[in-house]
Amino acid sequence: MIVLLTGVTQAQTTKKSGVKYPSFSVTPLIGVQFPLGNINNIYSPSWNAGVDLNLRLNREVAFFLGATYLAMPRKTDYLPAGPDASYIIIQAGPRYMFGGPQVKAMFFMEGGIGAYIFSEKEYTVAGTIPGAASTVIPSKSSTNFGVNAGIGVLIPLGSAVDFVVKTKLHYVMASGNASTFLVANAGLNFMF
Repeated sequence: MIVLLTGVTQAQTTKKSGVKYPSFSVTPLIGVQFPLGNINNIYSPSWNAGVDLNLRLNREVAFFLGATYLAMPRKTDYLPAGPDASYIIIQAGPRYMFGGPQVKAMFFMEGGIGAYIFSEKEYTVAGTIPGAASTVIPSKSSTNFGVNAGIGVLIPLGSAVDFVVKTKLHYVMASGNASTFLVANAGLNFMF
């Protein structure tokens, strides 16, 4: 008598989804800023663009290094007349992310410190008397220290891309003339 024994084994393999830490990502951003306080009297809300480089240490903690350009068009009804301006912000800081394992979106809080480079463009003032020569006012620039804090959300679009929306309040410490503005941005976070 021959006994024939056969068996079938089946194993299901699963891939662990998730990010290996530390992970690096790049986030190009575009948005709008709203001048507050004293600069709201002079400059209008306008566009901004920038990029953040992010190093995520674990599920909750990351650090960012960012650069942003803010266009600051002068209000036409503000006297005396003057040039449009811009800010270039170079900032770094921590980001704390929170959310449950069942929630795909990750909310975050971030704060930063950095250099705020304010530039006014060259402009011409027409002579006040008919036939008088115009005066060219040269461009000028100043760099000040500033801080910022804000909130945002990362919404996964795929395994290597997130949609980012964030808003931050910026405070620039200028001698005798501090500036405050609110910046709202959106962009794509590309993970490597």
